[in-house]
Amino acid sequence: GPDFGYVTREPLFEAITSLDSFGNLEVSPPVTVAGKEYPLGRILIGSSFPTSAGRRMTRVVWDFLCAQQVQAPVELYSDWLSVGHVDEFVTFVPTSDAKQFRMLMASPAACYKLFREKQKEGQGEATMFKGKGTAGSFGRALMLAETARATPQSSRLEDTKRVTINKVLSNDILVRQNQYVQCCIDWNRDILKKELGLTEEDIVDLPALFKLDKQGKAMPYFPNMVTMIVLARDLGIPKPFGPVVGGECCLERRTRSLLEPLGLRCRFLEDVASYHGRLGEVRCGTNVQRRPFAFKWWHVTP
Repeated sequence: GPDFGYVTREPLFEAITSLDSFGNLEVSPPVTVAGKEYPLGRILIGSSFPTSAGRRMTRVVWDFLCAQQVQAPVELYSDWLSVGHVDEFVTFVPTSDAKQFRMLMASPAACYKLFREKQKEGQGEATMFKGKGTAGSFGRALMLAETARATPQSSRLEDTKRVTINKVLSNDILVRQNQYVQCCIDWNRDILKKELGLTEEDIVDLPALFKLDKQGKAMPYFPNMVTMIVLARDLGIPKPFGPVVGGECCLERRTRSLLEPLGLRCRFLEDVASYHGRLGEVRCGTNVQRRPFAFKWWHVTP
């Protein structure tokens, strides 16, 4: 349409993988790193672990992005995920303070901490995946996910009607899987802190849980809140259907407590049948028309 353009790069011989999708291509807000300014932010690309031969973005796309120079790409490790996209564990939201933004990261550690807090408060039997029509939606969605990835029986959601905090915390396989996932996320956390010039105060950890498929790749255990859509200060967040405590989802409540003090508005959107069951979230089926920078960005030099 008017005022829109795009560029295509097609590999001649390489096979295209999920890592070539644009959920695996993100851009940070403007940052200054060790005195060097990146007024248009930095490109974030997910890839395989540096010493392994896993999935990578095709060379022709990688070379094209690196040639931009102004947004100097940062290579992250995302091949541990089933889909393999960076937007499954990191996103950015605007703030009105001096930093201007916060980086949000998926965090199994934050989720287990929250669940243990609720268990100590006597809420261990609080049930997940509750809601009008939820059980049926989850059942159908999870069947789609299981069929797509042949997830081992041991890591499936045993019963969507009776998944409790106690059951999650006592599931040793799930605990070990999420310890591995947390290590993968922490690896990326260190890279992002270094390459974007961030401190721990610039990062917000959102509760998340994952499970591993038959190939040992991670997929969300419940809708992944980090894979949200950001509309200025309004956030469209996948509804997690977490344990209900006092009539409220404790995952939603914790997320509000982390983000609303930053001047953000949280809207939780049900995407189980539409996206989550197909290994995606609301962000995967939406896009945002952004306002361009006021300055002549095409004049920026590396």
